[in-house]
Amino acid sequence: MAERKKVLVVDDMEANRTRIKTFLFMKHFDVDAAEDGLAAKKLLEGGVFDILVSDIEMPNMNGFELLAWVRKTPSTAKMPVIMLSSLDSPEVLERCRRLGATAYIVKPFTKEKIDEAFGKAGF
Repeated sequence: MAERKKVLVVDDMEANRTRIKTFLFMKHFDVDAAEDGLAAKKLLEGGVFDILVSDIEMPNMNGFELLAWVRKTPSTAKMPVIMLSSLDSPEVLERCRRLGATAYIVKPFTKEKIDEAFGKAGF
């Protein structure tokens, strides 16, 4: 049996973390969660994850800052990153692309949007 892929979900809203975690668990992923970019950074420094799903607007360290850190850190630089946010503008999408995001989901997210983004990430 194939080993379950490990996902880190980062969002400052607990309801969003829970909803995404539940969906991904049903899709046979192991899921950890963090409430902001700083907490996510600590988890990423201490463990191995196959993919990161991160909100943009968060306290302490926002999603753009987290994505930039992920891309410049050798152990995480090639990890697929799916950004999600209520920010729906060409500028935000372009900034995500420029920073190296694999996919972008506009909230409110659906299972279909998550499936599509994970497909772009090769999962």
